[in-house]
Amino acid sequence: MLFAAERLMTSCHLSIDLVIGDVAITQGKSYWACCVDPSSYLVKVGVGLESKLQEWFQVPQDVVSPRYDPDSGHDSGAEDTTVEAPPPYAFLTIGMGKILLSHGSALTSRDPNGCTVPLPPRIGICLDYEQGKVSFYDAVSFRELWECGVDCSGPVCPAFCFIGGGALHLQELVANKQDRKVTIGAFPKLD
Repeated sequence: MLFAAERLMTSCHLSIDLVIGDVAITQGKSYWACCVDPSSYLVKVGVGLESKLQEWFQVPQDVVSPRYDPDSGHDSGAEDTTVEAPPPYAFLTIGMGKILLSHGSALTSRDPNGCTVPLPPRIGICLDYEQGKVSFYDAVSFRELWECGVDCSGPVCPAFCFIGGGALHLQELVANKQDRKVTIGAFPKLD
């Protein structure tokens, strides 16, 4: 199921709910943490360009099908000349108490255990806006899980996608290490 999660956005009939942070990040480094309920069906945790996240979920229903092909249908070669730009969003996929590490050679491995890691109690997300980079951490041990580039050419928002139902608690990192519930847009800034 986790392998199919990367294709779910264009080929599923499950309910998909997107929650976008109400405060966009436009500079500096930002860090926040969240707890994903291990019984959640499928949850994507990450960030994305505000404009692209909204476009992503406003695709007409007749376009969202397994037969949809975004290719223009002509062989002008224009598609081949695009410069490799960072993606407009980056998500960590979580399901069944595991995290799919969808990068590197893990996806080509025949060993499905080599592509997943157990879900930690908290996941930390650190966005470095100027570097155009997002890092995901085990927020208990501070071990890095995954790092990737993300397009920061405009306002970037935290985003959470729930596919087929799930639960998540956002947590603010505070000096005395107490967890407290925060609203989706109240993220501490790191200097």
